[in-house]
Amino acid sequence: MTRQPVRDGGSQTVKGVVVVVVLVALGIAVLARAGGGHAPAPAAARQAAATTTTTPSSTTTTTLVPAAQIKLQVLNGVGTGSLAGEWSNKLKANPGYQTLTPLNATATVTSSTIYVVTPGFVPEADALASVVGLPTSAVNTTTPPPSSAPIPSSALSSANLVLVIGPDLAASA
Repeated sequence: MTRQPVRDGGSQTVKGVVVVVVLVALGIAVLARAGGGHAPAPAAARQAAATTTTTPSSTTTTTLVPAAQIKLQVLNGVGTGSLAGEWSNKLKANPGYQTLTPLNATATVTSSTIYVVTPGFVPEADALASVVGLPTSAVNTTTPPPSSAPIPSSALSSANLVLVIGPDLAASA
C-alpha cells in the first residue's frame, strides 16, 4: 500500500494569501500609473466628496428702491376701523413710503398680504414685510396680482406695492 503525502493546510493558506497580496499590489500599481499617480477613489467616496465640497459663492447685493420713491397703497382688509389710515400714516412717517389715499379692500381677509403690483419690486416687498413684521411668505409675487386679490382696480393702476391689512396686523397699527 502506497502512502499519499500529507499536505499541510497552513502552508497552502499562506501561499494563497501571498498570491492575493501580490495581485492587489500589482493592481494598485497599474491603477496608479494609469490615473496619473493616484488611485481613483471608490464611487461612494467620490460622491461624498462631491456633496461636501463647497466653493466660495459670490454675494450679490440688491439695491432697493428708496422707500420715498415707492408708491404704497394700504388697504383695510378687516372691514372695520381705520386700519388703512393708521398704517398709511405709520409707514409714511417711518421709513418714509409714498403712501396713497388709504382704502378698504374689496373683501375681508384672514391674514395680511403684500402684493407686488409693479414688476421688479419683490425685494422692496420683502423689505416692507420686514418693516411691518410679516414673514416674506406673506408677499404675493404674482405680477399683476391675481384677480382674486381684494384690491380695487384704482389701486392697481397707481401703486407699486399694496399692503392689505388683516387681523394679524390690526392690533399693531
